[in-house]
Amino acid sequence: MAEKRDYYEILGVSKDAGIDEIKKAYRDLALKYHPDRNPGNKEAEEKFKEITEAYEVLSDPEKRKIYDTYGHAGFGPTGFDWTQDFSRVRMDFSDIFGDIFDNFFEDIFGSDFSRKTTRTRARGSDLEYRIYVNLKEVAEGTEKYINISRFDECPVCNGTGSKTKKGKITCPTCNGRGQVIRTTGFITISQTCPKCKGEGEILSDPCPNCRGQGRVRNMHKILVKIPAGIENGMSLRLKGEGDIGPNKGERGDLYVTVLIEKDSLFERKGEDIYIEVPITPSQAVLGDEIEVPTLREKIKVKIPPGTQNGDILRIKNFGLPKLYGHGKGDLMIKIKILIPKRISRQQQILYQQLKEIEKPDEYPEIKKFKEKL
Repeated sequence: MAEKRDYYEILGVSKDAGIDEIKKAYRDLALKYHPDRNPGNKEAEEKFKEITEAYEVLSDPEKRKIYDTYGHAGFGPTGFDWTQDFSRVRMDFSDIFGDIFDNFFEDIFGSDFSRKTTRTRARGSDLEYRIYVNLKEVAEGTEKYINISRFDECPVCNGTGSKTKKGKITCPTCNGRGQVIRTTGFITISQTCPKCKGEGEILSDPCPNCRGQGRVRNMHKILVKIPAGIENGMSLRLKGEGDIGPNKGERGDLYVTVLIEKDSLFERKGEDIYIEVPITPSQAVLGDEIEVPTLREKIKVKIPPGTQNGDILRIKNFGLPKLYGHGKGDLMIKIKILIPKRISRQQQILYQQLKEIEKPDEYPEIKKFKEKL
């Protein structure tokens, strides 16, 4: 399967383009590639489908937000299924072009296209939430509660949108078809019914609690389980925790993006954890045993004699758990040798004695440096 092109590239607009700019770009391209203007041209027809799919996503704020965050992957493994969810462009087409071209949908997208888009219960919007964790929580895994505002079924009308059991009645304008047909000479044009917006039905007595929408917004406390080893910027998908769709439609999903706070001691690189530990010159020369913090506890680490500034000591299995698979990363201790700015009289005497017996040429680095000079 060919890789899908970027929707912004298809319409030729920038990622911060407004809706008016997107509409104008779509209008210009649609007029150019419309099948009625390119009879028998399959390439133009495919091009028209491509720009229409891009417009359907970028003209809808919720779908555009999903696309900007996750790309084509935000709509599932095969990308956005415009054959099942093409409601916005079907509704906007008449506004953008008036009466021209409106009867092409059945020929291009199938004879039951209009019925599929107008009668199918729309899926609810996906929601996004950002949650912050620290490295210790990443090491152990954690659970956090978040508060989400989302649409639920109206408890008064049970999602029907109607105040009484009478509910919906057949739309008198389109007689329940969801479409109105106009004939101009020998041309027959089908448009979405302006009264019922393609539903074929209208409410006779709207519910006062939801104003006929069938859903109301509520706050929910939701438990989010964050697995150990999760990486910064990863999103967890909580299926069915998004908005409920209009007319009791399927719920959308909730995407929780996990952001890892910067730690004052540790730096993460994959599953490994790096920490810089300062030691004195005598500890570096003679070796020592020091106490080093980890994400779980403090441990004793041996500094070998002759340790150099910048050396890294590896402590196995003290890093982060591997998100996929078994095992853990390592703790990487970077040594930083400190040179004292002030010393006591006794220390000065000792350093002077050391200087007198030191032989700089015995240091390989000093010897190489002098050879280069």
